[in-house]
Amino acid sequence: MTELAQAFIDTTNTLIFLTGKAGTGKTTFLRHVRQTTKKRMAIVAPTGVAAINAGGMTIHSLFQLPFGPLVPGNSPEIHYNPEKRDLLIGLELLVIDEISMVRPDVLDQLDTILRNLRGSKFAFGGVQLLLIGDLAQLSPIVRDEEWALLRPYYTTPYFFSSQVLQRTQYVRIELEKVYRQTDPVFVDILNAMREQRMTEELLSILNARYQPDFSPSDDEPYITLTTHNKLVQELNANRLSELDAEAVVYNALIRGEFPTDAYPTDSKLQLKVGAQVMFVKNDSSAEKRYYNGKIGTVTHLTSDTVTVSTGDGRELDVQALEWTNLKYELAGDDISEQNAGSFAQIPLKLAWAITIHKSQGLTFDRAIIDVSGSFAHGQAYVALSRCRSLEGLVLRKPVAVQNVIGDPAVRRFNEQANSHNITLQAAQNQYRLFTLSELFNFSGLKIRLQKIEHLLKIDDTIFAVAEKMQLAGYSPERIQKAAVYFHQQLEATIIILHGRLGDHVGKSKEMAGRADELLRWLMQRIQVLETFTREPFSIDLYQDLMRKKIALPNSFVKALNAKPNEELFDLMMNWRERTAQTEGILANMLFTEQTLAAIAAKLPATLKALSGIKGVGTEKVNRYGASILGMIRTYQGDDQASLF
Repeated sequence: MTELAQAFIDTTNTLIFLTGKAGTGKTTFLRHVRQTTKKRMAIVAPTGVAAINAGGMTIHSLFQLPFGPLVPGNSPEIHYNPEKRDLLIGLELLVIDEISMVRPDVLDQLDTILRNLRGSKFAFGGVQLLLIGDLAQLSPIVRDEEWALLRPYYTTPYFFSSQVLQRTQYVRIELEKVYRQTDPVFVDILNAMREQRMTEELLSILNARYQPDFSPSDDEPYITLTTHNKLVQELNANRLSELDAEAVVYNALIRGEFPTDAYPTDSKLQLKVGAQVMFVKNDSSAEKRYYNGKIGTVTHLTSDTVTVSTGDGRELDVQALEWTNLKYELAGDDISEQNAGSFAQIPLKLAWAITIHKSQGLTFDRAIIDVSGSFAHGQAYVALSRCRSLEGLVLRKPVAVQNVIGDPAVRRFNEQANSHNITLQAAQNQYRLFTLSELFNFSGLKIRLQKIEHLLKIDDTIFAVAEKMQLAGYSPERIQKAAVYFHQQLEATIIILHGRLGDHVGKSKEMAGRADELLRWLMQRIQVLETFTREPFSIDLYQDLMRKKIALPNSFVKALNAKPNEELFDLMMNWRERTAQTEGILANMLFTEQTLAAIAAKLPATLKALSGIKGVGTEKVNRYGASILGMIRTYQGDDQASLF
């Protein structure tokens, strides 16, 4: 099934929901995609810890979303800087890990943002989504007051109830081979739990692991999984205090941006010889000495090293490792990962106990589990599926049928999901049609022209012709003819725009930015269309051309960078130099270059208006106001204007 998922990623832009039982290799597949895909990709997750583990960012951070419900039709206004806009517009593959914890309104908001930014009618603006997760595991956390706002729009709090997924074709691919457990009886029990078909016979086999008086020996460390964080903190603190050894505290080294909710372990990690600990990172060395979730016992402590016995006759010397908080940036033609911050610490945490919530994704050889207090869908399944075998599992209390909490909405979705599936061949055909429609999609031009409409108006014919095209039946010859037509139209547009830049754009930094955005869009689309006037259309060639960063001609750059009323600015700069020399002070102490540029742009007609410009003020108006207004009047050819 991983081969099918890879084919959908490589040759389509169909939305993929990759699911599977615990331990089937979903995380392994994500790592493979990250290493091999040619698409411009970003990875996000709903929580800080999940994002760090996945090697990406949180959804809210990448898209600058506010926390709390995002009511459809009442979306918050989000202002992206040019770099973030370009990044999101250039995105081709968005991976959302731990999708089971994502609310439907968040998915709808991403759809709205990407469609608006990319000027596209397609779901998520044509960006392919790879949703990874297991709906039998942890579900979204939605408070009652939040659900009261969202209930009128959604039937469930799960991502699959989003409005965008209700109208979008997608493929559901389930990984079936379980790598974590090999015992077929244990696998049957876990499958029965996730599918809500637990029998008395299977429950009896599971409850044979109930050992109320079990006390683990020191050479066989067990970790306790329970439902509430308070219980975990109390158990770990009590067990640590029982040890007579001296405590050593290891302080994390935190650089740059690293959110506290993403800390993989304590920033002040207190350990003692004899403490039971868990590794919180995989060993990246060739020896693979430990993995995330491996349990051991501290045998020796120094100022920078912790020695851990892992119960297999080995002792490992462990020193601080680093986790990075990634951000995505455009670098040339690609989206690159940039290190926004780091967290360096000994990769261990106290591990007599851990919450079920924080155990998701981990694997344990031996665990004591108490799911009698389960209060949410998926908790019991997550806890039990962390174990490799029944033999390594001890139940603190028997598991009752009511502890195996399932959500009927999830069961219904799983039963109906395959009806949404699209074949690979059909998805590939749709992808070609989508890419072809993007070649002749000029909504991006229309949006950019609206921002600068007083500077340039063009004939609407280009939009009308594009909207009438029925691309499904287009032959290679007709595609080539269409490319020739639109190439000529856009070349004529850019010639007109170039002729007007010098007179208008230099008067406003904001207008220069809008013109720059418009010019880059036009230049890239002209280049792409020109290629297809000569070459047969192909998806790969189109994508290669669209990934290339466009450099504007020098004449455009000069016009965009021109200062408003540049002659007046130069006149005032010369005056500043002479005045500063006369007064024996530095020119920058008189007026900064930015202040003079603002004066030149705003052309104040009175002393009062001049005093309101940042960097001027009353004192400087009194001393230099008459001289400055005199230069403005001379520049405007109006020597009779009043100072007041």
